[in-house]
Amino acid sequence: MTENELIRIHYQVTCPPPGSIERLAKEIALEQTVEVSEECIPTAFIREEVVGQVLLIQPLPAAGSFEVHIGYSPDITAYQIPQFLNLFFGNISLKNNIRITEVKLPETFVGRFAGPNHGMEGVRRLLGVHGRPLAATALKPMGSSPAQLAALAEAFALGGGDIVKDDHGLADQPFCPFQERVARCQEAVLQANLRTGRRTLYFPNVVGGPEEMAEQIDFAVRQDVRGVLLSPFLVGPDVLRHLAEKYPLVFMTHPSFTGTYFHDRSHGIAPGVFLGTIFRLLGADISVFPNSGGRFAFTPRECQEIAGALRQPLGGLRAALPGPAGGMRLDSIPAMARQYGTEAVYIIGQALLLQTQNMQAATRAFMAKIREHFSETLSPPLPLEVDSTCDWMAEKETTPIRAHLAWQPDFSWEGRRAKGYKAETELAFQGMERVELAGKNGEKTDFDLRYFQLAPEGFSSLEKHQHAHVIITLRGQGILRLEGREIPLRPFDIAYVGSYQVHQLRNAAAEPFGFFCVVDHVRDKPQKP
Repeated sequence: MTENELIRIHYQVTCPPPGSIERLAKEIALEQTVEVSEECIPTAFIREEVVGQVLLIQPLPAAGSFEVHIGYSPDITAYQIPQFLNLFFGNISLKNNIRITEVKLPETFVGRFAGPNHGMEGVRRLLGVHGRPLAATALKPMGSSPAQLAALAEAFALGGGDIVKDDHGLADQPFCPFQERVARCQEAVLQANLRTGRRTLYFPNVVGGPEEMAEQIDFAVRQDVRGVLLSPFLVGPDVLRHLAEKYPLVFMTHPSFTGTYFHDRSHGIAPGVFLGTIFRLLGADISVFPNSGGRFAFTPRECQEIAGALRQPLGGLRAALPGPAGGMRLDSIPAMARQYGTEAVYIIGQALLLQTQNMQAATRAFMAKIREHFSETLSPPLPLEVDSTCDWMAEKETTPIRAHLAWQPDFSWEGRRAKGYKAETELAFQGMERVELAGKNGEKTDFDLRYFQLAPEGFSSLEKHQHAHVIITLRGQGILRLEGREIPLRPFDIAYVGSYQVHQLRNAAAEPFGFFCVVDHVRDKPQKP
């Protein structure tokens, strides 16, 4: 395996005399892989293909300090985040005087991950804002009621801000329940957008156990929320990767619980590697970090390294936006403009909250200060409205409401005609037609009832979507492909497809396969798996 095919990790290693840096470098390579001495390695394959390869050792200016490069086979990671992090900084995190300063990831590894859903350009398209940094604030302090936070969110949106996020300490507390907070804040922002003609996005904080977080995101999506805030090292880094691949949202990450990796400049992980490269790999569209000159001790160089890691090429992953924060004020903007330029999200919290009597005016001052340094251009924001899923039909339904639909022996219904399954899309399907029975014709229901029929050898598109649906087999025999399983369906069988489960239906017989499908009346478009 060539060096370009390896995961190459750069370490800053302090080797006090009379220690041997060559021996210490080899110990790192062994510790992070086989965790035994060379004498215990039984085969040449393990020695040559599994143990890390020491690629470079060179002295640094500080006495006893060296730069060490070690290359590892991507296969060691099993191409999963937990094992990658174990290889990256597992056992050596328990040692001293070893700091990761850079990581170079081969395409064979990076290509296994989706990275940011929207990235720098996608977030801008959602907002319709170009040519300047984006402006954001945080809803705080903890203890405020949902109504109080909604009022702040509305004022920020009316003042022309771009993104208003929950503070990362807002959870599902009794004094500020998640669902009430999200519903109120989102409604306040949407109403403000109607008044301004611009778009502000609200990002609720998602935190809890895996099931609780999925429920929170599902609720937020139903409120038409388009992004969330998440702290990867509070909930688990692979949770971010999983959620970002499952939900087509903007993911803004918070660095809470990561500080122990940074405070010792001779041990840990450089912020640029952690909050830049790693968070981007996990799926961060926007990575929030402590800016220099604020409440925390990051240096300008460290902040610049984070921004560079988020924006520079990394395989085929989208570039992400740096989000400098942590005690920023309006008079911080000139320095931020010089350091980050346009491609960043400037986050000012407390400095705006001090103006709660006129948060709207404070936000306008924030935006004016940004425009002193940058020329804003606007474009129509990417539409947020979504059509019904599983059909994507462009035509308008004009069939009247009927109190009774008489069934016919040929599996049709009086007063309802079969239509094509979908309009032209990139999601392949074959031999399928649909009949809209109830819900699309003016009925006052929260659900739609449709009948689908697959010809022999026909199949629906392989897809996933946020809403769940229920399938009731009526005729013939089919197969439901659900998350890699194949479930046979016969007349009167009932199947349930959950949120974002990858699914497809196929006809498994020589006669038509027909089934009812019950879905939410308002629902999202399907996506590729």
